[in-house]
Amino acid sequence: MAADSRLTSNFSYGNGATDRFTLTDNAQKLVLVRKSTIGISFCGDAIIEGKTVADILRIFDIEKISVEDTVSQVSEKLQVFLQSSYGTYNIAFIVAGYDSDEPFVYSVTKNELRRTNFENGQLVYTMTFNGEMETINKLFNGIATNFSLMPLKDAADLAEFSAEVTIKYQRFQHTIATCGGAIDLLVITKDYAKFIKHKLLAP
Repeated sequence: MAADSRLTSNFSYGNGATDRFTLTDNAQKLVLVRKSTIGISFCGDAIIEGKTVADILRIFDIEKISVEDTVSQVSEKLQVFLQSSYGTYNIAFIVAGYDSDEPFVYSVTKNELRRTNFENGQLVYTMTFNGEMETINKLFNGIATNFSLMPLKDAADLAEFSAEVTIKYQRFQHTIATCGGAIDLLVITKDYAKFIKHKLLAP
């Protein structure tokens, strides 16, 4: 899993005009929960009732998650948590982890809960994205990749590259760049979950 570190915000003027600006390039947009065994990344509304989404996920981990919960149960609880506490906000999550040696990846919003790596009764090896999709859609459209045979190092490099190319692409767009800062890179296997790149933990 990979995520950038930019956080943007809006400022409203008295005449009704608004400006969007970079709040920080050191935000945490990829976190570990369930005793550091499940990864959650997010995009969308970043500041909610005076707290960052990372802060809210920390509260969610402490108050709602049990160490016995499966990845599926954590994803279901996250959606209920969104609907009950933050239903007026727009946030999209990717939840990933292992249970009984099987990988689980979920896309979670207040309106959708979908396992993205399982179709027609079979595991699917693929890429899952959220956020600024224009660059990735252009880059990978029509490209055939055998994800089932991809080594872990290549998968980590691909995740990092996807975040990096989005940041660099936005640099030349005639609009505010919503992606930026350091890229945090999390590897999750059936044996461990570990940040191999992190702006604080593994710079």
